[in-house]
Amino acid sequence: METIDIWGEKIPRSVLSQYEIDYLATFSKNIPDVHWIWSEMDRVWNDLKLDNTKPLSDQRIADYYGHPIWIVNGLFTKFDKVSKDHRFAIAKFLEKQGVVNIADYGGGFGEMAITLSEVLPNADISIIEPYPSKLGIYRLQNFTRVRQVQEITNNSYDAVIAQDVLEHVEDPVLLAFQLTEAVKKSGIIVFANCFYPYINCHLPSTFHLRHTFSFVSKNLGLKYLGVIKGAYHAQVYRKVAEPNLDRARAAENISRKVGGMVNSPLSTLISKVKRRIFVR
Repeated sequence: METIDIWGEKIPRSVLSQYEIDYLATFSKNIPDVHWIWSEMDRVWNDLKLDNTKPLSDQRIADYYGHPIWIVNGLFTKFDKVSKDHRFAIAKFLEKQGVVNIADYGGGFGEMAITLSEVLPNADISIIEPYPSKLGIYRLQNFTRVRQVQEITNNSYDAVIAQDVLEHVEDPVLLAFQLTEAVKKSGIIVFANCFYPYINCHLPSTFHLRHTFSFVSKNLGLKYLGVIKGAYHAQVYRKVAEPNLDRARAAENISRKVGGMVNSPLSTLISKVKRRIFVR
């Protein structure tokens, strides 16, 4: 089987398009730092002439998330120690909760699912990925308790994970509502959000939630439990009531009015120093 070698990872050519092969072949043997990954993501975004201040439905957003830069990002997070530590911390936390049915929304390359499988070998894991890749599916073929599904189902999961997802979508409150509906009563949701302008695919329309997300989540029927040790950006919530989208929308309107005022330049700077990697 012919393969292409990226940083020691041998990828079968059969699961890649010729465009992906040509793109991956341009990379050196040395793993870049996260800032290069971010700059390359922005280069691709700009090449596609995308605009994060305009509706995405009229733009080539599927081409962006289908671009092989996301393969590179997935490989980077596989090898990056910070990313690995974050995934392991989240998995160990969920292990202590005794969960057996987990949904990883936006699971992308599958690294979170693989870590979950290693830490919780008896758990069933569903990856809900809006932009699935042949490579991602190939990498998970030997993990019998992991499956890729098209849609998330209501009241089905002990835990739901959404890492670096909400800042990419135009209606994060609606998606948070849907994820809350998906988890069982008393179930756990892990939101690892980054409502900061680090890369162009982080939509400015979501930034008002930077310090108010827990307030909005409370109106979704979620109780904020804190952050996960070893993954400070991962906030943990428990579903304590049935979600109410109308109440959440009202809280969202308040957030839009006050969110910008509390997003001080100092808080942005502190977060930039602390946060070094996005995990997909």
